[in-house]
Amino acid sequence: MSTKWEDWDESFLDIEDYQVERALNNAAITAIHRARQFGTSYVIEEDGHTKCVPAADTGPYEKVLLENVERLSKKLAELQTKNPNALSLNESPDQPKN
Repeated sequence: MSTKWEDWDESFLDIEDYQVERALNNAAITAIHRARQFGTSYVIEEDGHTKCVPAADTGPYEKVLLENVERLSKKLAELQTKNPNALSLNESPDQPKN
C-alpha cells in the first residue's frame, strides 16, 4: 500500500479545508469499521484500480487513516491557536437604534 502525500501550500488552504480532509478520513475509518462489523469487503481505489480488501486485512489502511486524522487534528489545533476567531463570522449583529 502506498500513500500519496503532497505538501500543500498553505497560502490557499484554510481551516475548513483541513476539516473537510479530516472528515473524509474519519468517513473512511467508519467504512472500515462497518466492513468489519458486517463481514464485507472495504472497497478502495489503488493505483487507478478498484480493489476489494477483506475486512480482516484493513489494518494497514486504518493505521494510515488514523495517522492522517491525528496529523490533521494537530494542524487544525495549530491554526486555531494562530487565529482563534477563524471560525466566527466577520459580522456582528445590528445594534438596536433608539
